Amino acid sequence: MLIPASKHALFLFRQLVRRNPYALQQARGLISRERMPSAQLRARQARLLRATLASAARLPRYAALPLPPAEADVFAWVRQHYPVISKPDLLAERAAYYPHGGQRRPWWPSGKTSGTSGSPLEVFRSIASVIWEEAFQIQFWSWAGFRPGHRQAVLRGDEVADIRQQRPPFWRWDRFGRQLFLSTRHLNQQNARAMLDQIGSCDVALLRAYPSSAYELARAAEQLNHPLRLRAVVTGSEPVYASQREQIERSFGCRVFDFYGMAERIAFAAQCEHGAYHVNPEYSWVEILDEQDQPTDDFGFVVGTTLHNHVMPLLRYRIADRARWVPGDCPCGRSYPRIELSSGKVEDQLYDLDNVAVSASIITFALKSLSNIKRTQVAQVGPGQWEVRVVPEAGFGMADEQRLLQNFRDSVSPRVDVAVRRMEQIPLQASGKFKWVAQEWSGAKAFR
Repeated sequence: MLIPASKHALFLFRQLVRRNPYALQQARGLISRERMPSAQLRARQARLLRATLASAARLPRYAALPLPPAEADVFAWVRQHYPVISKPDLLAERAAYYPHGGQRRPWWPSGKTSGTSGSPLEVFRSIASVIWEEAFQIQFWSWAGFRPGHRQAVLRGDEVADIRQQRPPFWRWDRFGRQLFLSTRHLNQQNARAMLDQIGSCDVALLRAYPSSAYELARAAEQLNHPLRLRAVVTGSEPVYASQREQIERSFGCRVFDFYGMAERIAFAAQCEHGAYHVNPEYSWVEILDEQDQPTDDFGFVVGTTLHNHVMPLLRYRIADRARWVPGDCPCGRSYPRIELSSGKVEDQLYDLDNVAVSASIITFALKSLSNIKRTQVAQVGPGQWEVRVVPEAGFGMADEQRLLQNFRDSVSPRVDVAVRRMEQIPLQASGKFKWVAQEWSGAKAFR
């Protein structure tokens, strides 16, 4: 297919910024240190943490806090002097936690999320942290058998074809990164064969995808009796359920390797070949704390401190996800601690007017760039009928509402009938969890 010059330029820019020789060098270093004695990894983590504290001192919130003396246990020092924070703190006190008065400089990349709280958030990042992020991903892909030069297919949130497009191609080839980007928004039974054929023709070794998207592609492959086989499938950004994993592995004849992360980049855990989730100690410093912000061996909140983003370091940042430490060594031989996830992400499957499943991760694209919103919930209330429930902040008006609706049309699907409903609050479930994507149409059960 003919790819616009602008898209080639974007692919080249990504390659130069992310998967450049420096990122590859850092990835090789990470791989070489995986089985380093735990004490040495801890010492390396301590050095990275001290550098993070020094950079945090430039932010108003941390300027008056004392830095640890050279002889101090830096981890104990941070627990004693630095408070646990969370997303509401960043939203309420932007000038205190953000650099440059909360105004992003052009050369700072921006990470955006709505997350399971439904509250949009922006985090400034350094170029160095973006490169390091790629290095950590390359390290993880190596656990799945990926090697430099192998080709990948990517079925995530990339906008590679106009959302109103009806005919193939629903993909673009990145010749710089040797990646085939496919449009998740066009994944349905009608288009699945063409997508599967294209993946096969590109001799792809590794598929990177949202779990829900990989599952839908795998179901279609099985129904079509398609011969595509892969070396591995890497999933992330959503929980991967046992039924999804079984379907993907059966359809493509390979293992699923899942990773756990978030837009704030305060934790990264990845599955090894034995299925264990390992927390990478060079990525961030992770704590698991109870309701009183005290360490616990039981399930507690994931609290992380970034180690590479010196533009906007996040210190002891708590998210809603829950996990617990797994004691003992892993048969894989890596020195990284293990974690058992119980993220608390509660989301249902929504469908468009054609009864095509829409990934929950894709829905977040409609919410990431918005402001004046405290919380949102997206619910399907009828065939192809969705209701976006908004708890507005002061200043939320018709222009924000129209932008929200346009985002759904442009970034999610033109085949949904979306209405906005303003609410004073959105109730929690009986379990106390917040369901930000909710299937409330009884007829949806007929499609599974």
